[in-house]
Amino acid sequence: MDVFSTMGPYEEGYKSVAQLSNSKSPGIPGVSQHSAMFSTWPMSFRDDLISFLAYVKSQQVPILSVALPDVRSVLGRGASFFVNGAEMPDTYVDETTGASISQGSIVALKRVLVPSGTRSIQDGLTRRINLLFNEVLTMCHPPLAAHPNIVKLRGIGFEVEGPESDRNVMPFLVPECAELGNLAEVLETAKREDRPLSFEQKLSLCVDVAHGLEALHACGQCL
Repeated sequence: MDVFSTMGPYEEGYKSVAQLSNSKSPGIPGVSQHSAMFSTWPMSFRDDLISFLAYVKSQQVPILSVALPDVRSVLGRGASFFVNGAEMPDTYVDETTGASISQGSIVALKRVLVPSGTRSIQDGLTRRINLLFNEVLTMCHPPLAAHPNIVKLRGIGFEVEGPESDRNVMPFLVPECAELGNLAEVLETAKREDRPLSFEQKLSLCVDVAHGLEALHACGQCL
């Protein structure tokens, strides 16, 4: 069964909410600066996998094939997500948007963790979907999606979790992966190769980080 064939009412709900705000982003002409978290949506929608998929479809985020990218490295771990560097095993072309990810491309593989204080398996699944939903909402928010200093969401995929008797399908995110690594790796490489960054390079890095943070905070003020 095509899961997207049942999403009509959900998708229309997302379109109507996305049209509520008339405020414009001062940094990016032509896009609104409504809340990236869409706090006006009913919570029952956020906690539903079908609702999550409907939003992904409405934003034309590519859905990758079942095959997982080959994990190559650990990029980081936070309170909600664990991130690996991964290599695409095959070329993927999205039939809807025409977007492609070439074989051998390095991407980030962002998996959601089980939140602390989870009361049951079902509670954990629901809370993880909610975390994924908020992450996708943020990354697809127009001022952030168009910003040159914020990584782009290239697609989502799915993996099967749990024992055979109680398996679940959980989405994972596939954001861009910085070609030169994170800031710590850039600085470490420069030190190891005895070619320290110049003042101009350091200043450029600081300005880029500041611009990205400025966009995040500007959108956060709408919450």
